[in-house]
Amino acid sequence: MAKIVIVDDEREILEPLQEMLEGENHTIRAFDDPIRALDYFKTQNADLAILDIKMPGMDGYELLRNIRAFKPNLPIIFLSSKQEEQDQIIGFTLGADDFIGKPFSKHLLTLRVKSVLRRHEAAVPALAEKIDVGPLSIDTTRHLVSWNGSDIQLTVTECLMLIALADRQGTIRKRDQLMDAAYDGNVYVADRTIDSHIRNIRSKFKEADAAADPIGTVHGLGYKLVIS
Repeated sequence: MAKIVIVDDEREILEPLQEMLEGENHTIRAFDDPIRALDYFKTQNADLAILDIKMPGMDGYELLRNIRAFKPNLPIIFLSSKQEEQDQIIGFTLGADDFIGKPFSKHLLTLRVKSVLRRHEAAVPALAEKIDVGPLSIDTTRHLVSWNGSDIQLTVTECLMLIALADRQGTIRKRDQLMDAAYDGNVYVADRTIDSHIRNIRSKFKEADAAADPIGTVHGLGYKLVIS
C-alpha cells in the first residue's frame, strides 16, 4: 500500500489518524513537529502527505510551500479545523489536492486518501502519451507540463484538468466534467473548488510567461483551451 506522512502537532489527532491508516495497510510516518517533518521530506520519499494547517513554528501552508520546492508532484491533503472558504482557496492555490475538516470520520478520511492516491497513480486512459498544442506540451503518463520549453509545476489534480481541456482543444468543459476528469467518482467537490484549481493553473502559466493565457472562461458554461 502507500507510504503516507502525517504532520499534526495535536497528538490526540495524530495517533488515532495513524492507527486508522495503518489499519488500511498503509505505511505511516507521523510527526508532531513540522520542522522535523520538513527535514524528513528533504531526504525521504512518500506517496502522500496529510498536513494540519494550524501548527506552531511553521503552519501547514508554509510547510507545503517548502515541500513543493523539491517535491512538486507529491499529493497533499490538508487536515484542519478551519472551515472557511478562504482557507480552502488558499490551500488549493498552494497546490493541495484535497481538504478535510476536523472532526472527520474514518470512512470519509479513507475514501479521500484512496481517491487522491488513485488519481496520482492512474495513467490517463484513451489518451496519447503526449499532447502538443502550440507552445503547450503535456506528457499524460508522467503528468509533466511545459510551455515554450519551460516546465510548469502542476499538481496531479491540476494536470488532469488541463489534460481534459487539451484533449479536445476548443471544446467547452463544464465544471462537473473537469471534476470527473480529476476526481474519483466517490468524491464531490464544489464549483468554487474547480474554479480555484483553474485560477492556480493560470497563475502558474503566468509565472513562466506573463503573456500565457491558455484557458478561457465561457461564462455560465465552463472552460476551454484557447491556444491558437
